[in-house]
Amino acid sequence: MKSTLVRRVVPLAVAAVLVSPVPAFADAPPGEWRHVPVTGLVGPALYGVTAPSHGNAWAVGSQASGGEPLVLRWNDGAWTPQAVPEGTAPELVDVDARHFADAWAVGQGGGDATTKSLHWNGRAWTAVPHPSDTPMAVSIDRWGSAWSTGSGADGSKVFRYRAGEWADQGLTVPSGTLLDAIAARTPEDVWVGGTPSSDGVTALWHYDGESWNHMTLPSEWPHWILQIVPVGPDDVWFYTLPMDPLFSGPQLVHWDGSTFTATKTPSPYERVGTFADDAGFLGDIASDGRGGIWLQDSQSPYYRHYDGATWTSVPRPPAPGYPYMYDLEQIGRSSSLWGVGLGAGDLLNIDRFR
Repeated sequence: MKSTLVRRVVPLAVAAVLVSPVPAFADAPPGEWRHVPVTGLVGPALYGVTAPSHGNAWAVGSQASGGEPLVLRWNDGAWTPQAVPEGTAPELVDVDARHFADAWAVGQGGGDATTKSLHWNGRAWTAVPHPSDTPMAVSIDRWGSAWSTGSGADGSKVFRYRAGEWADQGLTVPSGTLLDAIAARTPEDVWVGGTPSSDGVTALWHYDGESWNHMTLPSEWPHWILQIVPVGPDDVWFYTLPMDPLFSGPQLVHWDGSTFTATKTPSPYERVGTFADDAGFLGDIASDGRGGIWLQDSQSPYYRHYDGATWTSVPRPPAPGYPYMYDLEQIGRSSSLWGVGLGAGDLLNIDRFR
């Protein structure tokens, strides 16, 4: 799924120069973004959301200012906290589900004794040992297999949950690479990406069921792969950050099965400082269910929509604090979405589009 909140300092140049014309804007897609208030929590933040259907969704993060794990479930028209096993990592950074009785979440922090992956079986969350020191992301393929990325002393790796354990999937990446995004559509169609290697190699691989293939973007600069959204085998979207000296800003990249096509995003980048300290600082993308993409960039109070040719700018509903939205997620295969992010006080930032 998405890039996660791992604490990592990545140097960026500060010159915010757009190198392409401002994209054209079109009318907003049908529907409306609305804020869904959730109160009663202390110091809450949400980093991941998944929604296999309109009636079932999960959001994960932390509360008590990062000191305790937080899992919310959407059921019967409301978000309610769920119990997790004692000793769960205090920051749950990603979650994915295929139906109401099969969900996975991964977490970070808390030391070696904490549980860093959880499985929901329709009745309760159970602890599952994870082989990496720092799990980064999780994704469930169409046949129900869970995939995860994680990092440790031996570098970044890809794992698949089979026969009761997370098994290394044999991807060896260059030194310095951090795999922080994964999207598994089927067991024969898995994408992983992350930060460039120490020698400037873009971290993007595709698994076809037999081998991992390194994919090369059409750019003279390495890219940080922030997010991956596979709609089909020949229809995959990537949210990337070119690591060029002038910092030209993030791009939306599309794969049609044979060619990558890059599109400039329309968001302002004045708020991006010299250092980016987490992988959620530029927001997230999600499919609109109609062939286009939604973007919330965490840099402006707008949701952006791209239909393949033009951009739409839609104001966010009023919400407390600055609109840091860490994750967007399509609800099932519909045109509705959830968006989650940082809260303010005891109030969470949760938006819904329908």
